[in-house]
Amino acid sequence: MMNILWFRRDLRLNDNESVTLATANNACVLPCFIIDPWFYQQPDIGRARVRFLFESLENLDSNLRQRGSQLYLFEGNSVDLLQTLTRELLQQGIRPKLFFNRDVQVEYGIERDRTIIDFYRQLNLECHLGLSSFLQTEDCRDSWYGEYYTYQRQPLYQASTHINTPQMSLNLPQLTFDELKQKYSQFWQEDSKYFTGGESSAK
Repeated sequence: MMNILWFRRDLRLNDNESVTLATANNACVLPCFIIDPWFYQQPDIGRARVRFLFESLENLDSNLRQRGSQLYLFEGNSVDLLQTLTRELLQQGIRPKLFFNRDVQVEYGIERDRTIIDFYRQLNLECHLGLSSFLQTEDCRDSWYGEYYTYQRQPLYQASTHINTPQMSLNLPQLTFDELKQKYSQFWQEDSKYFTGGESSAK
């Protein structure tokens, strides 16, 4: 059994439902983020935004390594990569379960997630779609005000002190952080920035 922990927007370990559930009971976990070159070629993608993202990824990897894990950086189309990764694990006799948080912002992301969920169902594999941030599943607006401040005072989900990620050899296109900085160097040339990306800086 292997839990694939697919990071997208919620690049943090604390107060992250999918992280807490995927890492429970010392389960084997493969944390990953997918760099899709198509996204970074769009003319409306700002350099400061992408630099903040890359800094957040580097900080996430550092925080994972402090817990005995690491962040796998894959490069390519998200759907193709996850399907290939899943099939490769199955060929190795490993039955994966996919964890990721809900994307509600863009139609592209919603359709991508629907395709991945359908793929897992076809293979009779489990897939956990978590809530991100303060998303609600029901319209209970009268109680949201009190719940918001409870949420601010006490995180809903605590990060594990140890995350069990075995060393794996995967036949997938991967990037190191040095390669990421070199390949997408135009985004690191942003001189002015208001905030440094990463969970550690946000605390």
